[in-house]
Amino acid sequence: MSEFLENLKKAADNGEFNSDAAKKILEINELADKKLGAGTPADLEKIQESLDKRVEADGQIKERKAVSEEEVVELNSQYEKKMADIKKQDAINGQVAMLIEVEDMVKLTIEDMFGLVDELESRFEKEFEAEDPMFGELSQKIEQIKSIYKPIINK
Repeated sequence: MSEFLENLKKAADNGEFNSDAAKKILEINELADKKLGAGTPADLEKIQESLDKRVEADGQIKERKAVSEEEVVELNSQYEKKMADIKKQDAINGQVAMLIEVEDMVKLTIEDMFGLVDELESRFEKEFEAEDPMFGELSQKIEQIKSIYKPIINK
């Protein structure tokens, strides 16, 4: 058993360390000892080789190294900068979404206005063709709306 587990076991046995995690670790260690105790050294070697092959195949071999306090501060600084950038991008995305929403509402309103224009043109078609002076202002406003908003809708 490793020194860490041995120390943990002593602490748990003496009641100095009353942790569920420690108890669970001890249970796992005992089960592992029972399982491994039944095998021969050759069996243990085969199991170790199998585990090594699995780790290599999974690409999970990672080099561990001690990190200095300066590196921790640098990494923390990088993390905070990335988080600030993410928050900034999130705020920008929110504004873009709001603009798109307003743009969609404006387009729908313009389309509604053109529906009204079409309805007015068909209702007063005869009066517009006859160039009735009473409908002159309405006709001009319809043409003005078409000239201003038609290019927007056609985008």
